[in-house]
Amino acid sequence: MKNRAFLPFCRPAMHLALTALLSLAGTGLRAAEVNLALVATPSTSYVSPHETITALNDGFTPAHSDDKRHGAYGNWPRTGTQWVQYDWSQPIATRRIEVYWFDDRRGVRLPRACRLLYWNGTEFVPVPEAAGLGLEAGKFNVTTFPEIKTTRLRLEMEGQEKFSTGLLEWRVLDSGNSPNFPPRVTAGPDRVVVQPGRTYLEGVARDDGKVVPSPTVRWMKASGPGRVIFEKDTQAATTARFSAPGEYVLRFTAHDGAAESRDTLRVWAEPPPPAQALEWLPPQPYQITSPFWRPRLKALTLNWLPHCIAKIEDPATREGGLENFVQAANKLAGKPGARHIGPVFANAWVYNTLESICLALMVDPGNDADWRAGQERLRQTLEKWIPLILAAQEPDGYLHTQYTIENRKRWSNKHDHEGYLAGYFIGAALAHHRLTEGRDTRLYDAAKKLADCWVRHIGPPPKRPWYEGHQELEQTLARFAWYVDHVEGPGKGRPYFELARYLLDARDGGEEYDQSHVPVIRQYEAVGHAVRASYSYSAMADVAIATHDPDYLSAVQSLWHNLVHCKYYVTGGIGSGETSEGFGKNYSLPNASYCESCAGCGMVFFQHKMQRLWHQGRYADVMEDTLYNAVLGSVDLEAQNFTYTNPLDSSAARYKWHGCPCCVGNIPRTLFLLPTWMYTLGRDAVYVNLYAGSVVTLPHVAGAPLRLEQTTDYPWQGQVTLTVQPAARRTFAVHLRVPNRQTSLLYTNTPPCAEVLRVAVNGKPVKATVRDGYVSLRRAWQPGDRVELELPLPVQRIKADDRIVANRGRVALRRGPLIYNVESVDQNLESALAPATPLNAEWRPDLLGGVVVIKGTWANGAPLLAIPNYARLNRGGRSMVWMREP
Repeated sequence: MKNRAFLPFCRPAMHLALTALLSLAGTGLRAAEVNLALVATPSTSYVSPHETITALNDGFTPAHSDDKRHGAYGNWPRTGTQWVQYDWSQPIATRRIEVYWFDDRRGVRLPRACRLLYWNGTEFVPVPEAAGLGLEAGKFNVTTFPEIKTTRLRLEMEGQEKFSTGLLEWRVLDSGNSPNFPPRVTAGPDRVVVQPGRTYLEGVARDDGKVVPSPTVRWMKASGPGRVIFEKDTQAATTARFSAPGEYVLRFTAHDGAAESRDTLRVWAEPPPPAQALEWLPPQPYQITSPFWRPRLKALTLNWLPHCIAKIEDPATREGGLENFVQAANKLAGKPGARHIGPVFANAWVYNTLESICLALMVDPGNDADWRAGQERLRQTLEKWIPLILAAQEPDGYLHTQYTIENRKRWSNKHDHEGYLAGYFIGAALAHHRLTEGRDTRLYDAAKKLADCWVRHIGPPPKRPWYEGHQELEQTLARFAWYVDHVEGPGKGRPYFELARYLLDARDGGEEYDQSHVPVIRQYEAVGHAVRASYSYSAMADVAIATHDPDYLSAVQSLWHNLVHCKYYVTGGIGSGETSEGFGKNYSLPNASYCESCAGCGMVFFQHKMQRLWHQGRYADVMEDTLYNAVLGSVDLEAQNFTYTNPLDSSAARYKWHGCPCCVGNIPRTLFLLPTWMYTLGRDAVYVNLYAGSVVTLPHVAGAPLRLEQTTDYPWQGQVTLTVQPAARRTFAVHLRVPNRQTSLLYTNTPPCAEVLRVAVNGKPVKATVRDGYVSLRRAWQPGDRVELELPLPVQRIKADDRIVANRGRVALRRGPLIYNVESVDQNLESALAPATPLNAEWRPDLLGGVVVIKGTWANGAPLLAIPNYARLNRGGRSMVWMREP
């Protein structure tokens, strides 16, 4: 077994075929033509984040030059000369290659020229007498030459003018004089299986076809506490079940008659979650008294939302806005000349901003006259926007302004964001219905009409088969189904949930970019576009909540572990940007990170649902980190500017707008949903997941509403007072989360912090036993009962796992939920921080609106000052999380 480090669920990311490549069948090759590319290691001068180098030699036969079912190699946006290369561990002999060019007829086109080079032992030189080097689309271009022996082949491509180049497949045929190479095998990613469920094993064995045409394969248990029951242990694609919980190692071997190769994967078999998932807290009116959160929500209300409204209402905004709805309404009214402005998904920021307006109006401003006046302006915007938006809805309920204006064929391009926009509109309608307490049904009725349109047309035959390229509709439909059940009666929302599940289950045979490469229940590693991924995993958790399907439970648990233990930034952000707005390999977390703001929002939704499923505090730990660092920090302190990406080392200022303004409404809607993240409800129980000074009424705890008042200056101080206000004496449990700052195994925090300093009820100390991340208090509660707890907030040093290359020899700081940055306006960022240097927290009311800073001394004796990550880059200069150690 190859050397494995201790971190679970972390294998290098890889391109997984759906079935093992065990023979030449289906490749278009004759049995005697051995494809040596299958056992080569590919490399390149550059690969686009949209594509993958491993697509070159996966043995796939494309149907056409834009057939990306098994991925593609491309070098967009690079132009000029680029190259791809194969390396072998022993010299091979060949006289023929076959190349299938990639041409998407957009940024990647056929090259204008190519040439083949080989390694002569000291340098790359042209292959002599090469005949062919064809540049035709839709076929394998064959190149022949006198036999050469080499360990490396390189194919150079020269692009046409401004276009890039790419390949779908590159074969290298054996001349008959090459050695036998052992099969190249991949067992697959590590994962979790939730008992009594199964895990889907999809080993890959690539062989050169020598000795025998097809190697034999076998799965076996290498270690583990119980029995492993394989459906068929001699097939690469099979399933396995586990008789007992615990950690298992499975071995996958392939033997070609002369040589054997093996690979392993880990499986953690876990018991199922509690039979009943926790209920969520829908949006509702609340008071915010927190000295930390109140000014931020006020700034979003008075500054950011009015700015977004102004941009959206300006017909000159080139990204598109409200004018598209006016134009679509004109088209539906038969008026000529309608035109669409901006990208196909331009309705998104209108809907998100509309939802944010509704949520902002649920915050009680108290006696703040400016805040109250700002809310009145938002109400006026609602009344202006709603009729304009509804006028753009087609008679059958369909709503997508560009499709209406341009008479586009519905459900013909999965990347046109039809479901993404439909989901955002339904979400805005739900918030509006909650805001008006059901009195105004205009948007709610329109949302039902839109959802019903999808239900009528999309689904198994005889309906239209379909899945979405951006998975917002799936998670919104699950929420909509729950809401309709509660508004109109049990079962009324069922068609919407069934459509949500169908849209997930239909995903297969696509690409990693939008998580459609394999069925969702067989996805165990986070890949592709990070926002689409987080939305997809959130929707999968919705299905798991509603059905407790063991395949869904295993998939979401596996994805959670891979995200948090392999691809998670210390700030709570996800998406390194090494693939298109998405994930790189495990442990690949460069500090020039992408960490899109919308991906942070998606992570909050996903973690919230995982906490509801498993009733465990670790999911709220991650949710808190992401909310306080990745999401809150995407807007500046005055809520005047935002950022699309959130790197951990940057000198880039935030900005007013972006060419893709998808985050401008998503950020405030996530922050205004604060009470939703704070509380979840069980049977005769309430879970307190976040701490913020506030007054919230929970709709049903032990059969009646429950008013909860939090008084705290968290995260600056650790004291929290919770006043419990039932209408009358009632018995139920209050579960108080005890934050564990060590949830991700990628990071080690010193000193440890996963405890509570004190818990008291009505002034009397109680024993604080932490279980699953919570201290549980069950008693007969009376109006006015007070719970006091004190959480430790030490300054902690953070060390990253050594496999995160970017952070070797570096250290970061945190205090409570807040990650800290050092900024060039305060010190020289090339300085080093010695491990034993004392560090102290100090309240600075004069800095950045009032923050707790961390003070110390650099190794050179200069003063060190660290500020919270959310407050970074409000003063110019450079800001970074990870500091060098001497």
